Amino acid sequence: MWRSIVLAVSLVVPGATGALAFSGDDLKALKKTGQCEGCDLSGANLKGLYLIDAKLRGANLAHAKLTKANLSGADLEGANLTRADLEGAVLDKTKLAEAILRKANLNGATLAGADLSGASIYKAKADVRPVNLANANLEGAQIYKAEFVEADLSGANLRGASLYKSNLYGASFQGADLTGANLLGTRVSNADFTGATTKGAVFWGAVVDNAKGLSEPTN
Repeated sequence: MWRSIVLAVSLVVPGATGALAFSGDDLKALKKTGQCEGCDLSGANLKGLYLIDAKLRGANLAHAKLTKANLSGADLEGANLTRADLEGAVLDKTKLAEAILRKANLNGATLAGADLSGASIYKAKADVRPVNLANANLEGAQIYKAEFVEADLSGANLRGASLYKSNLYGASFQGADLTGANLLGTRVSNADFTGATTKGAVFWGAVVDNAKGLSEPTN
């Protein structure tokens, strides 16, 4: 079995106060074998790579450039994707349970059927091109202050998830399960809740004007 030797390679980002580093050997191993669990790929350029079914559990991909990369079916459970650029990336049915996607760029990304249970999605952004989270498992996910304008969350499992103060203007929650979800201060104007389950969901302070299909009064 491949065992990578960790060799730190520094990446100096112009205008940054510090440096990002990733392991050159880890990057080679990923490209060769599609496996790099727990490795350091922070700041690595992985644009457009085909990483279907890649094994990246617990990997550090903070600040990584993953624009238009294909990570369908990959295992990224517990991975750190803080500030990662995932614009236009394909992550359908990807395992992202307990992953960290704080301030990640998700514009135009597709995560249909992905497992994001317990993930931290603080201030993630998809405000220019909608993110596709149809049928995704977001149970218990912490989606704080995210910009998910017109996101597709149809059929998603959002049981116990927190969407605190997120902007979900025009989002589709058709058939989604929001049982016990926290939408405190969340903007869901023009959103579509047709067929969604909202039992026990908290809507205190939420902006719900022109929202469609809310089956219960907001709190």
